[in-house]
Amino acid sequence: MLFRTVNEIIGTDREYVGDGFKSRRLVTQDDGLPVSVHETTIAADLELRFCYREHSETVYCIQGSAKLENISSGEVNTISPGTLYSVGIGEEHVLRTVSLTRFLCIFDPPLAGDELAESRVVDES
Repeated sequence: MLFRTVNEIIGTDREYVGDGFKSRRLVTQDDGLPVSVHETTIAADLELRFCYREHSETVYCIQGSAKLENISSGEVNTISPGTLYSVGIGEEHVLRTVSLTRFLCIFDPPLAGDELAESRVVDES
């Protein structure tokens, strides 16, 4: 059994703080479970492009609002608290935050916890 609180993660190597976002890796590959679980907070007015080449991701919105665009279909959906979305392996998508957002993210297979290369802030200039 695993029991862990977010407060135990703050300030450790399981908390990654980037440019406008924070990811707290509650469960990672090292924990030996079939998925990883992350609490991710993203600042308002950011546009982030994601594509996971080896993982699927299911995301549940706890706080805030955003728009999610599926790059291959052009479909755009609104995200608000209580919204869940899933993206498959290799499914490129863009997240545009309207306000500060907080998500619970579940990855399959589990992430090691140090992956960063598959997301980036979109530069429109």
